[in-house]
Parts: sequence; structure tokens; C-alpha cells
Amino acid sequence: MNSLYTLGVRQTNSLTADLERLRNGDNSASLLGQISASLAAMHRTIEDYDAMTRREIIKAKQEKAQMRVQKFRADYAELKGQFEKIKNEKATTQRNELLQGSPSSLQSPIGSDARRRITSSYLQSNGESSQAFRIAFPTETRLDEFIAQGREMLDNLVDQRNVLKGTQRRLLDAANTLGLSREVIGWIERRR
Repeated sequence: MNSLYTLGVRQTNSLTADLERLRNGDNSASLLGQISASLAAMHRTIEDYDAMTRREIIKAKQEKAQMRVQKFRADYAELKGQFEKIKNEKATTQRNELLQGSPSSLQSPIGSDARRRITSSYLQSNGESSQAFRIAFPTETRLDEFIAQGREMLDNLVDQRNVLKGTQRRLLDAANTLGLSREVIGWIERRR
């Protein structure tokens, strides 16, 4: 039970450090995936620790472990909330940059304000302004939905990968416990 507690503490510290890196501007997809996977692993660790707590025979240890589980759950909820908040802020910032023009367009000979005025005057002069806005708004909404679905699918795939890795590890441990030789396990792995 102590090893699960130690693992939970390490995961909490690691997630806190990763979230700090994300806040400081590291937007890499690998960091986002790592945080998602760490959150999933922490959730599993909390569930395992909770299950071990329920099986504890000594009341004092059980109560102490239950308090730790509650703290882990609170930490998990807070870390997950922070991650979602940061992720949503980054997505909003990126979407606004895309809609308003990238920061590099401010350095071009025609600034973004000038471009907007030219585009706006062109649309108004052709009477297409309202039509363009009617087309652009649903398109933007659909693009946001597709991006959200893609991110959700990526998070699900990362979670599934971690679950499958854990399952494979448990099966190999069970096979070793049953006494299957390394040669038989290797043969089974090659057969896949």
C-alpha cells in the first residue's frame, strides 16, 4: 500500500510540474499527451489505492489511507480542472489568432487592421457582407467541433494505449507466476 501512495505522490508532483511547463508556453502535442496519460494513470492509481484501503484489516491504517485517497481525489480533480482550463485557454488563443491573423501579419507591410478595413470595405461594396458572415459563423463552429472531437479521440487513444500496456504487463506477470518459460512467452509475443 505504501508503494501505491508513493506512486500517487510522484504522479501528483510530476503532473504539477508538467502543468507549470504548459502554463509557461510549452504547447507541444507531446506534453499535452503526456499530461493526459499521466492524469489517466493517476486515476487508476487512486482506484487501486482505494481498493487496497478497503481491504486493510487494521482500522487505524485504513482510516489514514482513506484520508489519503480523499486527498488524492481532490488533487486529481484540481489538476484535471487546471489542465482543462489551460487547454481551453490555449485553444481560444489559437482560434483568435487564426481568425484575426497571425502575429507575423502585424510585421507585414499591410498590417492586420489595414487588411481588415480593406476586406471589410470590399465585402460591403459588393453587398456580400451579411452572406459572408452567415457562412463563416457556422463554419467556424463546425471547425471548433471537429477540433474538439479530434482532441477527445486522441485523449481516448492515449488512455486505451495505457490500459492495453497495463493489461499486457499483468498478463505477462500472470504467465510468469504460472511458470511459463521466457521462451514460451517470447513465442506467444512473436505470434501476434
